[in-house]
Amino acid sequence: MNCAAEQAGAATACWITWERHQRSRSLSAQLEIPLIELSRPGHRTLRYARNSIATLAALIRSPWRTVFVQAPSVVLAHLVIVLSAILRFRVIVDAHNAVIEGAENAPAPLRSLYRFVVRRADAVIVTNSALAERVRKLGGTPGILPDPVPQFEPNIAAGTEANRVVVVSTWAEDEPLEAILQAAELLPQPLFLTITGRPRGKFAQAAGRSTRVRLSGFVSDQDYLVLLATAGIVVDLTTRQDCLVCGAYEALALGRPLVVSDSRALRELLQDGALFTANEPDAIARAIIQAWQNEREWAARCAARRDAYATEWRAAAARLMKELAVERGAQG
Repeated sequence: MNCAAEQAGAATACWITWERHQRSRSLSAQLEIPLIELSRPGHRTLRYARNSIATLAALIRSPWRTVFVQAPSVVLAHLVIVLSAILRFRVIVDAHNAVIEGAENAPAPLRSLYRFVVRRADAVIVTNSALAERVRKLGGTPGILPDPVPQFEPNIAAGTEANRVVVVSTWAEDEPLEAILQAAELLPQPLFLTITGRPRGKFAQAAGRSTRVRLSGFVSDQDYLVLLATAGIVVDLTTRQDCLVCGAYEALALGRPLVVSDSRALRELLQDGALFTANEPDAIARAIIQAWQNEREWAARCAARRDAYATEWRAAAARLMKELAVERGAQG
């Protein structure tokens, strides 16, 4: 359980998650909502049972008025929604893209589980207006709040390696990895790509054979941040039109030149603080070269957008908390 839960009894709301996730940590901290982070080891069935018992104990122990939950896990969201009818508290679901997509496109039995979460929650927080409209169409009540700018230690690393392009990746299906690997072969010397994450899937072997690609493998959180902070350019691409990629927030925080996929959601977030590219090899290579040739300009643009976005985020957070009527002070 996260140490923030030690003071949870003094608050009117709590935030529960069954995994370590930067968004839940950042949002709960910025909104001043105690975070109860439950992550029990073991096989999925055993882990779910242990997490469910710990969640029940936490909810019974303190008379919360509002409970925020991260979804996924859909099991967690279901459990808390059911308990809310007994213990009489409101449920706010922070829904990641997978929940909305599951409610729309999953096979019928699973789709009904996702839709239950969207429709029965008192509110569903998403990151952008396009996702909010999808929540409305599913019968839910949306609220919009993107991630805050992450708070990193000052001077996390000294200097940059201007020729290294860090591609933020989890080797997921929504990442245009084939196009990224082809783009690497189009880059001039001395540029090269470092792709984060543990390689998996059909492109892992091709990435390992490329002389223009280096694979970071799994690294600690600290080493990952140093990798980004010392990058000449940060790249984070997705095929999902409504996805706000984590690497974008991290590059903003660090003030590094940023290349992202050209989508409405990312343009809405980053405006003139990043280069936008089609998910095609030639376009990706051109965007990287442009950022490399104008590194100082794009670093300055990213930093300026970071500062403006931080102000916008605080206003958006205040509006949302007012709309949700969430009290963050002590219980009466």
